[in-house]
Amino acid sequence: MTKRRRGWGEDSVYQDGDRWRGAISLGRTPDGRRRRIKVSGDTKAEVIAKLKEVRRSLDAGVESPTSRLTVGAYLDRWIDGVPARVEQSTASDYADTVRLHLKPGLGSKILTKLSVSEVNALWAAKRKAGYSANSIRIMRTVLRSALHQAEREGLLVRNVAALSDPPRIGHIEGRSLSIAEAIGLLDAAKGDRLEALYAITLTLGLRRGEALGLSWSD
Repeated sequence: MTKRRRGWGEDSVYQDGDRWRGAISLGRTPDGRRRRIKVSGDTKAEVIAKLKEVRRSLDAGVESPTSRLTVGAYLDRWIDGVPARVEQSTASDYADTVRLHLKPGLGSKILTKLSVSEVNALWAAKRKAGYSANSIRIMRTVLRSALHQAEREGLLVRNVAALSDPPRIGHIEGRSLSIAEAIGLLDAAKGDRLEALYAITLTLGLRRGEALGLSWSD
C-alpha cells in the first residue's frame, strides 16, 4: 500500500525518541524555502492539542503563533512608533511607563502567551507596592494600546490588557472651610507677613502652586 503524501497545510505528528513532535506546512517562501511551524510535547495528545491551537491562531489571522517575540521586545518596537501618533509629551509619558513598569513586570514573557492572570498579577503587585489606582489605570491604558496595535498587526488573537481588571478609582470628597472658619483664619492671620496671601487664597480659591507663584507686587 502506497503511503499518501501530505498536501499543503496538512499536519504531521511523529515520535522522536522520548518526545512527540508535530509540524504544520505553510507552503514555500518566494525564494523557495519551506515554511513550517513546529511544536513538541511529552505525548501525542499534547502535540495534537498544540497543533489545533496553532491552527486556531492562524485562522484568526495571527501570522506567527509560535513566535518567541517577548513582550519587552514588542514594547520597544511599539514605543518607537508612538511619537508619530501622539504629542511628544504623551510619547515621553508612554516611554516612561513602559520602561519603569511594563517591561520590568512583563518584559520577559512571550507575547503570544501573555495571559490575563499575568497582567492582573502585575496590577496587584503595583497596588501592594503603594501605587495609586490612577497610576495603575495609566499603566493599563498604555499596555492596552500597545497590545491593540499587536492585534492589528496580526501578532495576537486577543488583547489581554483590555480583559484585565481595571483599577477602582474612588472619588475623594474635598474639604472646604466654612464661612465662620474662613473669618476665624483671617482674624488669626492679622499682622502676619503672609496675611495678604491668605486673604487672596481664600477669596479666589487658589491652589497651593498658584499661590506660591505670586510675587509681592501682585
